[in-house]
Amino acid sequence: MPAPTLPRLAAATLLAASLGACGVPQGVRTLNFVAGPAGENIDPARLLLDQVVPADRLLSVPEAVRRAPDGSVILVCNATAGTLSWGVCSHISRKFSAGIVTDSPSIFAGGVQNRPESTLYRRHAVIVLDVGVTPELLPRLRAEAERLKGTPYNIAGLGDTFDCTTYQNALQAALGLPAVAARNPSWHIWLPQDALTGPAMQAGGKVLWVGMEGVP
Repeated sequence: MPAPTLPRLAAATLLAASLGACGVPQGVRTLNFVAGPAGENIDPARLLLDQVVPADRLLSVPEAVRRAPDGSVILVCNATAGTLSWGVCSHISRKFSAGIVTDSPSIFAGGVQNRPESTLYRRHAVIVLDVGVTPELLPRLRAEAERLKGTPYNIAGLGDTFDCTTYQNALQAALGLPAVAARNPSWHIWLPQDALTGPAMQAGGKVLWVGMEGVP
């Protein structure tokens, strides 16, 4: 695939700047998960608002990423929403195989690629989501990821490009599964944070693990 063109990069930069004036999704500006009673269920829609995770589901970030099943989605989160923000959770990745994730990182880090899962270890927090990918679907998932490898990054996946969320939606579509996130009606793009309330979660998806910086 060709590298992103200058007009595409300029358009993406302008879009990012304009979105900085929008409200932070769900009104959540800081993130600090704490342990709650073990054995309880996790409501994805309340997770960022309550920030309480059952003690048996709260892990270190590296351990949560390691335990993520192949095909599961990994929502990557920051300590604060920041200034040019998509919310406290600003990236979304997916476990490809042992030690490997597949995602579309950013304009500067490159488009669709498979990379070591250790690239996520230093993040503030991660949320591992079961989005319906069964072991039988993994060969199709990996084949589609390989086919799309090198597709350029652009915000909102304009043209023949993907951002981090639209790439994961494309993988879901290839498997006949509900999208990870719907288009945000206020921001008019696909926000990673909306994966917690998106079609895949509404169709029975689950929060499997939460990883948090500082958790042993």
